[in-house]
Amino acid sequence: MITHPKDQITLSQAAVTVAAAIIGIGIITMPRAGAEAVGTPDIWISTIIGGLIAIVVGYVIVKLSQKFPGKTFYEYSQLLTGSFLGRILGFFVIVYYTLLAAFEARAMAEVTRTYLMDQTPIEVTVIIFISVGAYLVFGGINSIVRLFELYFPVMAFFFFLIIALSVGNVELDNLRPVLGQGIMPVAKGLEPMALSYLGVEVMLILTAFMKEPNKAQKAVFIGVSIMIIFYLAMIVTVIGALTVTETKLLTWPTMELVKSIELKGFFFERFETFFIMLWILTTYTTFVISFYLAALGLSQIFKQKINYFIYGLLPCMYIGAMYPENINSVFKLGDYLGYMDIVVAVIFPCVLWVAALVRRNRHE
Repeated sequence: MITHPKDQITLSQAAVTVAAAIIGIGIITMPRAGAEAVGTPDIWISTIIGGLIAIVVGYVIVKLSQKFPGKTFYEYSQLLTGSFLGRILGFFVIVYYTLLAAFEARAMAEVTRTYLMDQTPIEVTVIIFISVGAYLVFGGINSIVRLFELYFPVMAFFFFLIIALSVGNVELDNLRPVLGQGIMPVAKGLEPMALSYLGVEVMLILTAFMKEPNKAQKAVFIGVSIMIIFYLAMIVTVIGALTVTETKLLTWPTMELVKSIELKGFFFERFETFFIMLWILTTYTTFVISFYLAALGLSQIFKQKINYFIYGLLPCMYIGAMYPENINSVFKLGDYLGYMDIVVAVIFPCVLWVAALVRRNRHE
């Protein structure tokens, strides 16, 4: 149960944390996933609908969590389904967050090797990234959300600056026709676009930390809405500049867009270097919150200090990050995490809602 005042977070901090949990690697891979699934310039429509789906899912999660004030998913799942089954659900969520953190670390290392340090072994980059992340996780939820609160506005400013500098490369013809092949391509894009908002499930745990948990719905709405705007701006710019066909063929389409920016005499003539540094910090936020939530789950299930589990998860995350053999295997891991997210964000809350209704009927 969350009782210490230092562990409490505000509405704005919760909203920024939702956005920070979502953004991660998706900001540079989402256009390719959307282009492959939709195959037409209508990806932006799927992006908006996917965001609205995420808001609905977030609302369901929040309403469930509000039934158990001060308790996280790891705690109230045991109240609703019993200690044994509740722990199984909790362990699944812990594995999910551990793998998600490992995925973010490996993806960051792959991008760094491709664009910045091609001679540096991936193992070294991953170890440094995980170690720096652990340092912040030891500070607890308040330290984490304060970093998010400080960093996110700066990141948003530079992100939209990059979008503005890329507008000159956008061809409106690349965004037409709208619904030229009907609604079916948009429908095909809903799954990958909705999964790009992976992260809203943090409210299963985060609601318990809020000073005003009755405002958790607002946190979901604000956090996801921020990401709808981010993703929409990115999709329109990438597709408008590169076309759907070219976007399908690029591993990191957003990076290729940034590389096309030319500002002679500007402080950053190679803008992709600046963008990568910005993106690494963005990935760091998703990694850190995933790491913390996995360690918190183990701490609450075994009722031990969280520090023990932070140390214990370090080798697990390293192994998970290094397990994929190549970049294609990394993307496959991302696909598996998408399916796990459906279980965590949709199936588990539905199961617990049913359990809560049965429990209430028994008491009546």
